[in-house]
Amino acid sequence: MRSILFDIADGIHSVYNGWILWNLFLAFVPMLISFRLFRHKVPAPWFILACSLTGIIGVVGLQSRIPKITQALGETIQNLQAGELSTWLQLLWLAIVVVVALGASLWLYKHFHTSKLWVWWLGLAIFIAFLPNAPYVLTDIIHLIRGTIYGSIRVWVIALIFIPIHLCAILIGFEAYVISLINLNYFLKERNLKNLILPAELLLHALSALGIYLGRFIRLNSWDILVDPTSILAITLNTLTSKQPVAVVAVTFVILMVFYWIMKQVTLGLKLRLQYARQGLDAL
Repeated sequence: MRSILFDIADGIHSVYNGWILWNLFLAFVPMLISFRLFRHKVPAPWFILACSLTGIIGVVGLQSRIPKITQALGETIQNLQAGELSTWLQLLWLAIVVVVALGASLWLYKHFHTSKLWVWWLGLAIFIAFLPNAPYVLTDIIHLIRGTIYGSIRVWVIALIFIPIHLCAILIGFEAYVISLINLNYFLKERNLKNLILPAELLLHALSALGIYLGRFIRLNSWDILVDPTSILAITLNTLTSKQPVAVVAVTFVILMVFYWIMKQVTLGLKLRLQYARQGLDAL
């Protein structure tokens, strides 16, 4: 029994090393924002509980990123001590962004129903920036591939541990993407803008496909939009003018569109099934 547990623990530590919880945390962020932006009648206790659980997942998942964060901080300190002007300017810009983000967060939480439209649009911009993190979990299939090539990991561990965990992570993360867009659909339908639902979905699929490419292949993050916006703009323009990246983005767009349509039908079907159960109706 002990050897079995050791095999499982060694395999998980060697292959995953905390990526599941961290990526799920990033996937849940846009979903929570969508509830705040597009659903005005969400019970506060449930929303607070969801935010708390997401925060716990993020803290646990962040532990695997601590070595990289420590290394980055060490390099930043060395650059500051060397007097590099670019590092000082980037640090100043980051401080301004943090202050603005904290102020905007307080406004979104305390004065969400305010008449100030810029607050809502700011929240929408943050939602769009973080949305690609949810379908990004589809590309984490690379971790499963890496897991199968580790010669020291037994086949049964891959079949019974890695594959179920990986599939569950993909399903949960992509479901967060689906729920986020369903909330947007609800918002548009509530305001008699039903004809904008399909264009909005296609636009967000395209932006998410581009974000997935920048994240997986260029290794950028959502917060890089604020930390280093000029580099993001240059890299995005370079991507959109190159044949191979455009092809990858196009294929990703089609995959997102198909998977989203399937999962949307499943999600709405489950919701309808729950309504039937509450009303005592037999769905069959």
